[in-house]
Amino acid sequence: MALVGIAPFALLALLALYNLNRSHEADVMSIEKNIINQKKDEIQSYLEAIQSTFQLRVSFEQISDIEISNQQFLLKQLTREIPVLEEVAFINLEGQETAKISRYFGEDIVPEEYLKNQSEIKKFKQAKIGRDYISSVYFTINGPMVTLASPVLNKNGIVISILTGEIYISELQKIVEKTHLGEIGYLYLTDEDGFLIAHSESEKMSLAEASFKSVAFVNQILNGYESFALKEKNRYESFWGEPVVSWGEKFDDTGWGIITEWPTSDADRVLNIIKIQVLFFAFIIFVLTIFFSFFITKRIVGPVKQLQASTQLVAKGVLDQPIVIKTGDEIEDLGGAFNQMMEGLKQLDELKKEFVFIAAHELRTPVTAIKGYLSMILDGLTGEINVKTKEFIQKVMTANERLVQLVNDLLQIARAEAGKLTVQVSAIDVIQPIQEVLSELKPLADEKNIAMKYEVANWPKAMADTGRLKEVMVNLIGNAIKYTIGSGVVTIFHETKDKFLITHIKDTGLGISKEAQGKLFEKFYRVQTEQTATITGTGLGLFIVKQIVEKMNGKIWVESEEGKGSVFSFSLPLAGY
Repeated sequence: MALVGIAPFALLALLALYNLNRSHEADVMSIEKNIINQKKDEIQSYLEAIQSTFQLRVSFEQISDIEISNQQFLLKQLTREIPVLEEVAFINLEGQETAKISRYFGEDIVPEEYLKNQSEIKKFKQAKIGRDYISSVYFTINGPMVTLASPVLNKNGIVISILTGEIYISELQKIVEKTHLGEIGYLYLTDEDGFLIAHSESEKMSLAEASFKSVAFVNQILNGYESFALKEKNRYESFWGEPVVSWGEKFDDTGWGIITEWPTSDADRVLNIIKIQVLFFAFIIFVLTIFFSFFITKRIVGPVKQLQASTQLVAKGVLDQPIVIKTGDEIEDLGGAFNQMMEGLKQLDELKKEFVFIAAHELRTPVTAIKGYLSMILDGLTGEINVKTKEFIQKVMTANERLVQLVNDLLQIARAEAGKLTVQVSAIDVIQPIQEVLSELKPLADEKNIAMKYEVANWPKAMADTGRLKEVMVNLIGNAIKYTIGSGVVTIFHETKDKFLITHIKDTGLGISKEAQGKLFEKFYRVQTEQTATITGTGLGLFIVKQIVEKMNGKIWVESEEGKGSVFSFSLPLAGY
């Protein structure tokens, strides 16, 4: 009996050690990759922040240069805002410098006789056609530098001048120095030629005057190879002569390389520690298995199966069916503890539903207020705003609309799960509310060149809540329009069957796979395909629709075929039955 109990654990321990050896390198590279992604984002944010200060737009419309006095004023502002700015200048459209400040001249305006013609320089040519420019890194006694150039635009977006500057990028060393990789792992940044820009161990900066392209792995990264394609070559002897495991990526805009190198003595130490832990816990499990195997009898098989069945119910969310075990020993105690656990889970579930309900309810007030204030601004009630500001506010308005919809959906779900979703059913004529919904959604359909057809006839009244019915139709017709690419047709029609009025919403859209149809009415589920990737939504609409229809004693279903559209149908009881 003991050997039978030990065998599975022994096998699991061996499999664990085998998998550890195989997956260790992938784990190490995953850690290195995450560090690189984090530092890459920080470096790009730093460069973008500097570049953004060079992006000027003036308020006048004519195509003319900025007055020299204004240029000098702007240059002085830039030198105060960017301490690492060594030199900054304006260049006119003929390539002649018109105003310049250089720290070489004590942060004063450079005399006119020192102003140069830059018409043949790459930075001028690229900025003149409206593109931002960043040069290769060049090294000075004070640290690495780059040249930036950006077009100065007038109100109409026309280039009227060029702003260029020489900037120290020594700040990158501070960003890189914050990196920790194990105990002795490190990260460094090179330019496109492999020369060191920054290193997480600053003392190594002075020891690397040669190009890192002498390291084959680094050379291939700088030549555009992806790290995952070089996995078999990521263990090598580093520039400093120690075995390392490495990961690297290239910056698309600048051609720089960012490399992590983790000495194998440190990286593999983690694996050895994990191996010891696995063996230790395996040994403990073996001892416990031997000890408890002597107490296993048929007497506990029944209660264990009962516990197993209850766990499956808990997994399905059934928390109100306690188990009854009468063995007079620890198994009975376990059954009691299991019941206590279910009671606790039930309370937590109720608290969660109450929290979501309260949070969604409280959120609805501020997001609605935001919508109102934004509408007032767009309507000009707070004063005239320019076109660009209006464009940005409209984007905020659109985002807020999605937030309002999400909050409303969450509130609906919270009400449904808390049993607070109210439905007042009465005998109604469904035609009028459906026609109101079609009128409301017509602009959206017209915008996508989608025709909407409603086959109206003398249908009997159904038992429904008018407001809730409109919610259902807005969601189903809105989805039909949303998931129809290009022009198409959405048709709404009814039929009566078995004392029910059945409403069908048929579209000529993308269609839904059989697998997706089975999950379509689940909370937060959305069909994920290349064609639906750009379509916004929360995955809550159909879940809410199902709750509402079932509250009105109806059912909802879908029939669909990929590429041939879908038919969503729901039933409502006929009045008088």
